[in-house]
Amino acid sequence: MSTLAGDLARALGDVPAMQQLYADDIRWTLPVTLGRIGGTHDGKDAVVKFNKISLGPYSNSAGMEVDIHHEFGDGEFSVARFTCRSTVSATDEEYVNEYVLVVRGRDGKIAEVVEYLDTLKVMHYEGLRTFLPAIPGVVVA
Repeated sequence: MSTLAGDLARALGDVPAMQQLYADDIRWTLPVTLGRIGGTHDGKDAVVKFNKISLGPYSNSAGMEVDIHHEFGDGEFSVARFTCRSTVSATDEEYVNEYVLVVRGRDGKIAEVVEYLDTLKVMHYEGLRTFLPAIPGVVVA
């Protein structure tokens, strides 16, 4: 079964392919603990800009490997839980994190995304820390 959430997960890393899935008034929300890319991005232009910024630190040549664990829903609401693997360009670190995308569709396009991931784990990657704010009391070795 293919859902909009699963289609978005499978397209991860390919901004033009992701953009084809979006309604013009798409809204994408991430945890605010992601610093400058966290919060809500409203409208297709803002979401595409966010996509380019958030995918920028990863190696284009390595690409994104997505392993979908669960995908369910219908045309209006769908969910995908997956593990994403890539390479952080600045450090050659292998990036591995688990994500959940909750997607609301309308007329076959994605109207809203709520993204969940382990934001503290992101801080453990030297090449990704520029996105994240310092958190008092949290020490990253």
